[in-house]
Amino acid sequence: MATAIRLRPRLRCRERLSRFSSIRIGGAVEAVVSLSSSEVFGDVLDMYHRGEIPGPLAFVGRGSNILFPDAGLGGTLVRFEHGDGGSGSRWHPDGSVDVDAGLSLPALARDAARRGVAGFEFLSGIPGTVGGAAVMNAGAGSRQWSDLCESLVVATGTGGSDILLPQDLRYGYRTSALLEISPKGDPSASQRHNQEKSVVLSARLRGALADPAECQAKLLSHLDYRRSTQPLDEPSLGSVFRNPSGGPPGYSAGRLIEECGLKGRSVGGVMVSPRHANFFVNTGGGKASEFLELLAIVAEAVLKQWGVILEPEVRVWNA
Repeated sequence: MATAIRLRPRLRCRERLSRFSSIRIGGAVEAVVSLSSSEVFGDVLDMYHRGEIPGPLAFVGRGSNILFPDAGLGGTLVRFEHGDGGSGSRWHPDGSVDVDAGLSLPALARDAARRGVAGFEFLSGIPGTVGGAAVMNAGAGSRQWSDLCESLVVATGTGGSDILLPQDLRYGYRTSALLEISPKGDPSASQRHNQEKSVVLSARLRGALADPAECQAKLLSHLDYRRSTQPLDEPSLGSVFRNPSGGPPGYSAGRLIEECGLKGRSVGGVMVSPRHANFFVNTGGGKASEFLELLAIVAEAVLKQWGVILEPEVRVWNA
């Protein structure tokens, strides 16, 4: 995972949060620091302690499941953005790999398939990063992050790091022990500084050795299915609600919403996707307030018709 050249964090001021959100919503943030590798995470903490960047610090990957506020944020947004290149991972002969927190999940899935390592295919349609997936236990279909994860390296908040094993992480459906440290729903400015204690720096994952051609065929099949059933080409935050444990057997959140007749329902520039009812898409100029209003409308309709309480999977940040 080591880079040939150690790049310092890139600092920008007064950027729109919408630039760093997959749904393109959010007001201005005081400062943004972008990291090309988690190896320079300590440099960010040094910048903060020297007063070179304002606090509190908030940590994100691609902003693919975070709803930023219309009013923006004070402090500094720290982004892990390793991107889609071939660096950021170190593969081992047994099918295990050490991956940087900022590596995109689709890039990781493609790399695994090329190398003939099975088990990563479900990551190909999730537009997030390793760090975000590790915190949320991201998944698709019957597969989830915890199926691959052997350990994480996380920041301690003092510039050091710890190794966490699966028993430490207590993975469940779209949750982990890290969400108990990094506030689940709507961290305020006073809470966000605590997030550095749960910042994922890297992960050790393990797949199964297989035929590369079979891996690539499975990946393409998975992507084709996702593209045909989900609005992957439109600005969204992925699944808005977690699939409920109650309700009619086998009914997902999307099916409950769809059978309420809510596909295409919109508030301002935010709409329930006609392709998949558990996705809200930004049709142009959408706002966080509109997203939240639509979320409330959908949740109320499902409760009224089905008696099921939908829990948001999207994380909502307050100013």
